[in-house]
Formats: sequence, structure tokens, C-alpha cells
Amino acid sequence: GIWGMFVISGVDNVLKPYLISRGGNLPLVVVLLGVFGGVLAFGFMGLFLGPTLLAVAYSLLGDWVAKEVPEVTAAGKLPGKGLE
Repeated sequence: GIWGMFVISGVDNVLKPYLISRGGNLPLVVVLLGVFGGVLAFGFMGLFLGPTLLAVAYSLLGDWVAKEVPEVTAAGKLPGKGLE
């Protein structure tokens, strides 16, 4: 029982997220948090839902932060300027 509780479970809780993170472009910490948070929130189904939802949120956040903001042009060249 001790062997299964600590060794097998420990390998399962560390090795599985590591292999999942290698399949995608996600950091291992994000996958680990997804696995543990998903299991705590959703039970057994959270083992699959947690990393998936966290991966989607991580990707969306990364795209949102990387989005370029258009430059503001000089005040004289703004659209609608000089129409008074």
C-alpha cells in the first residue's frame, strides 16, 4: 500500500503532466496546476478538464498580451482632424 501510495502515485502525478506538457507548447507548471486544480475542482474528470481549460486560458492570455497596439499618428494627421 505504501509503495502504491507514494511511489506509483508520485510518478503518476509528476510524469503524466510532464508528458502532457511536452505534447504542447505549455510550461510544465501550467500543466501541473491544471491537473491538481482540475482534480480538486472536478474530481476524476478534472484530470482531463483542468489542463485543457488552463491551456486554453493560457493561450488566449498569451495572444491577448502579444497583440500589437496600433501607433498613434501625429496630431495633424489624425482622421477627422481639420474638418471643423
